[in-house]
This record gives sequence, structure tokens and C-alpha cells, in this order.
Amino acid sequence: MSDPNFPPPPPPGGTPPPPGGGYPPPAAPPPPGGGFPPPAAPPPAGPPPGGFGAGGGGFNPPPAQPYAAGGAGGGGRLDVGSAISYGWKKFSENPGPFVLLVLGVFVINVLFAIFRTIMTSSASGNSALMISFVLGIIGIVISFIVQAGVWRAGLAVTRGGQPAVSQFTETDNLGPYILTSIVVGIGAAVGFFLCIIPGIIWLIFTAYAPLLALDKGVGPGDAISKSIDWVKSQFAVVGVLLLVCWLLYFVGAILCCIGLLVTIPIALVAITYSYKVLDGQPVAP
Repeated sequence: MSDPNFPPPPPPGGTPPPPGGGYPPPAAPPPPGGGFPPPAAPPPAGPPPGGFGAGGGGFNPPPAQPYAAGGAGGGGRLDVGSAISYGWKKFSENPGPFVLLVLGVFVINVLFAIFRTIMTSSASGNSALMISFVLGIIGIVISFIVQAGVWRAGLAVTRGGQPAVSQFTETDNLGPYILTSIVVGIGAAVGFFLCIIPGIIWLIFTAYAPLLALDKGVGPGDAISKSIDWVKSQFAVVGVLLLVCWLLYFVGAILCCIGLLVTIPIALVAITYSYKVLDGQPVAP
């Protein structure tokens, strides 16, 4: 009989039982969190790189634009008051060059008209008619050329440049501009022959065609098509703007035509401004 104070001897060829009555010790409890390592510590608080800071969402602010495009017809929304105000602002900043440019248009047209009258009066019959017709066509082309100088001045100020008398002699895109102006003029003549109203509508829808040809060098077809698309997208606003510009011409004319030296640049720069807006181009402040 074995002594209860001593464990029984191991069986032959066996190993002694572990302490505690022959049962293995209980397994250690799992660590908190279900046996998985604790989650990593969150990164320190702070603004995300390139963001606004707290609450910025990590987005960079868009760069400032002098004019935000995005309206109907591929460009921006036109405002008549802004266009006229812009025309006055740019004229008041550069009155001398603008007055000289408009005065140059008058002088050249008047001198050519005198020359045409002299040449026509020196002939008779069919010869006089032929000379008058040919010189009339030449006069129209010359008028378009000198007017291009004023349009270039308007384009220059919308880009942040300055008007200059030297813009009379620039020839960039002159060919497409003259061709487009002639096509627009022929269409207006036909429209006025067909009871006037069609001619007025044609002039409204093609108002930007010569300017587009002068600025980008596109042909008459593309320039007229694009102008029609722009005017269709904002017909009411463009119509009101052109009406205001024509009223400016009228007011300048009744002031002994001296007022045209002021009202023509204001109107042309306003139209140039509206052209840039409709085309979605930035406009210099």
C-alpha cells in the first residue's frame, strides 16, 4: 500500500505525471481584442498636404481667373451693362489713341470719297458708271482695312495691351477679315432689299463674324456659322447690346459727328468684350 504523502511511482517506461493531479495547466487567457494585435495609433491631426487646412478636404483652391467661362454656346453669360461699362473704362484709360484711330478712319474714307467723285466726274456715260462701280468696291475694301485697326485696338485692350495708331498697318488675318466682311455686307444688302427686316436680322446674327475672322483667321463660312451659334444662344442679350451700340453711334452723329470720336470706340470695345465672353476667352480687367 502506497503512502498518500508521496506520489505513486511512475509506470515502467513512462514519464512522471505533471504536478497538479496529472492535468496540464489551463491555457492563459487571450489578450484583449480577441487575440489580434491592438490597432495602430491614428496619425497626428493636421491639414492634409495641399489642402485648405482644417475642413479643407484636401483640395487645392482653383487659380483666380480674370473671367470665368462656362455659359451657353461654349462661352460665358453676357451682360449688357458690363460690356458698355468696360467700353467706357478702356476708352477713358486710352482716349488719345482711340480718338486718333477713329479720326484716321474718317480722314481716309473722306479722302477716298473725294477721289472717287473727281474720277467719276471726269468721265461720262458707261465709263463713269464703270469707274464709280470699281472705285466703290475699292472704297469698301479700304474702309474694311482701316476699320480693322480699330478692331485690333479693341482686341488689344481686352488682352491687357494698349491701342496704337500703328495697328492701322498690321496685316495679320487681314485677308479672311476682308472676305468675311464682304460676305456679311452682301448678305445685308440682299436682306435690306427683301423688306429691310431680313437685313437687320442678318446683321445681328453675323455681328461677330468679321471680328472672329480678324482674331483667329478663320474663313467666312466658319466665322459666320460660329457667330450665328453664339447669337442664337443669347439672342435677347446680344440684340440689346447691339441696339445700345447703334444708339451710341446715333448720339455721336447728332453731336456734329464729333461725338463719334468717343462713342465709336466705346461701342467697338463693348462689342469686342462681348465677343471674348461668348468665345469663353479671358478678358483683361
